[in-house]
Amino acid sequence: MLNLWSKSVRCLGHLSVSVLFLINVTGCSNGGNVVPYPEAPGLTASKDFELSVNGVPVWIERVGSKLDTFSYDLYSGREMEDLNAAGFSFSGTVTVRISASEEIKEFLIRPKSRKIKAQKIGKDLVFKLTGPGKLYIEINDLPHLALFADPPETGIPDKNSEGVIWFGPGAHSPGTVTLQDNQTLYIDKGAVVYANIRGEGLENVKICGRGRLQGRIRISNSENLHVEGIFIRNTSGWSNTLTNCSKSSYRNVKVFGYEAIYSVDGINPVSCTNFTIDDCFMRCRDDCVAIKSINPALKVDSVFVTNNVMVGWACSDGVTIGFELNGSPVANVFVRNCDILYARGGGRTGGHSGFSIVCDGPAWVRNINYEDIRIEENVEFKNLEFIVTDGTLYGTDPPGHISGILIKNVSWENGAKPFILNGYSPDNLVENITFKNCRAGGKLLTGISDAQFRINDHVKNIRFLK
Repeated sequence: MLNLWSKSVRCLGHLSVSVLFLINVTGCSNGGNVVPYPEAPGLTASKDFELSVNGVPVWIERVGSKLDTFSYDLYSGREMEDLNAAGFSFSGTVTVRISASEEIKEFLIRPKSRKIKAQKIGKDLVFKLTGPGKLYIEINDLPHLALFADPPETGIPDKNSEGVIWFGPGAHSPGTVTLQDNQTLYIDKGAVVYANIRGEGLENVKICGRGRLQGRIRISNSENLHVEGIFIRNTSGWSNTLTNCSKSSYRNVKVFGYEAIYSVDGINPVSCTNFTIDDCFMRCRDDCVAIKSINPALKVDSVFVTNNVMVGWACSDGVTIGFELNGSPVANVFVRNCDILYARGGGRTGGHSGFSIVCDGPAWVRNINYEDIRIEENVEFKNLEFIVTDGTLYGTDPPGHISGILIKNVSWENGAKPFILNGYSPDNLVENITFKNCRAGGKLLTGISDAQFRINDHVKNIRFLK
């Protein structure tokens, strides 16, 4: 039996819109296409929300430290450090119903670019999904809810095959897992693995599944490494450190870095070439994606950061190139079709930004492209930062150079925050920067007077194109 209705919805100060819903009141239609990811032993169930998709219950975990140590956080005292998280796979069109622990007074479904229209009914929020994606939902002042709505899982390995390390449903504590060539590490839905994964000089390795990894991944000097699908949670050090890896990728990976104040970055390609981060979700206390070049003998080339959702929770950019840029060149980095929901917290350059290049080393940074990026309103200090330092923030290196940056179809919702472009000397410039069809606070950028640009004498050739 179907029920059809229309109702105006008002959410967090935004204009009311007319919403049309086609809800199956029995909650059973198309339920066979929904695969919920079950509870794993020892984890904490959410006390804030319940969830069903086409009437199929989906378990929600509450994961985090339960404390927010940053006094500036507007939500301190309500355990906002915690994250509610739920995952499921589906095909077709599904109806999502979220039931809150209290009457819903205000809500916001991010990324806003998804333009999801929802019906608020007392304690319930109801909306449709027509395709997979990562949603970040804010209801009242409850800890936020991340929904990982995945496509159906394919390519599941045979657990009895040679080279397969299989973690089935349940809790596993193997300690450190050291991978070898031609291995697949699989974490099944309903599994939580307490481990750090390591590897050196690998070829043809895959880490995949729809389960949870509580720990870190550190792999170096490797080729054809592919990480896919899993939910990584980490409280200490960089969550994913990939050093001198090539022809490698992270796809549909979810990362939650919490508890520690600094150095819980999301995904860090260090001196990598031909490396892709695609369709991932990251909520991190430190930078979500941090591209670095620490070894002077190595370069960064052809790094692709595409189709991601990033929440820079505390001391975090969405995407940063830097600080440590010792190898040269750092070239051909493409950041495309990403939603940056938050960028907050202080740092060694006076605060984080939506995205940045901080050249703290001798690298020549060139041919960097930012295209079709949406930075939502929660930017605390800066919208953008391209700077060359004296090289001593993280070492004792000489300064570098930034040249050839294209920023195309990028919008900053918070137009009041500054755009920082600072070179270091006449020989260490920020130059050849092009803004094309970019907006700040809804206003088209046609020149530096259209926003709060802070530019020093060592910046050259800034262009604004429609």
